[in-house]
Amino acid sequence: MIKYVIEGAVIICGILLSFYIGELNTQKNNIEIKKELLQDLNQALDDDLNQIKIIQNILDDSLSWISVLQDDIESNHNNLSDEEAVNLILDIEVGASYFPAIGVYNELISTGSYELIESSILKRQLIDFYETQKERNNTISIVLDNLHIQYIRETLEGFAIRFSYNIDEGDVYGDRVLYKYDFNKEYYMSDKFYGHLSTLSYPANNYRRLLVTAKKSIEDIKTLIQKEI
Repeated sequence: MIKYVIEGAVIICGILLSFYIGELNTQKNNIEIKKELLQDLNQALDDDLNQIKIIQNILDDSLSWISVLQDDIESNHNNLSDEEAVNLILDIEVGASYFPAIGVYNELISTGSYELIESSILKRQLIDFYETQKERNNTISIVLDNLHIQYIRETLEGFAIRFSYNIDEGDVYGDRVLYKYDFNKEYYMSDKFYGHLSTLSYPANNYRRLLVTAKKSIEDIKTLIQKEI
């Protein structure tokens, strides 16, 4: 009788041990998956930093052109030639937006790897960056897009501008070729056009601030990821 009890106990212990070892292996595999995803996320954040740098440069240039144009208007159009002014008008691009790569973060959530992250600070930073900041980014981006579309439509009409792009040249959109324009100085000197420029600069500066915040968040997250890994 004792023999059967001992044999049964051994079998039960063996089963429990196999379950325990299986659970350890599963947990180990899940942790490895978490580390791999965090490494992928780290690379995606590097790509985001490069994207932010490009958008910051575009906004900085656009805000500089707005300032140059307003200075020219205030000088009664004595600083720029008609063609220089038209080219600067076309150079303004405040509708450029930053779109964070969110795929790896979504995979962290869907696989349950997010819950395995030990750092509570990293968890909070990820939620703030990929959810809270993402919503603010989308809101301001939509405002900028709408303002820029209105600006382009009215300025193309106001100065009867016709142009095309040589897509084989240039860094982003191609090399612009200006075919014709009818420089309407009355419209150029109007409060309406001056106001258009000011209206673009206000949210563009706000977006620049958002990009600075996003960049700081990314750098903090990357530091925390290295500690987690």
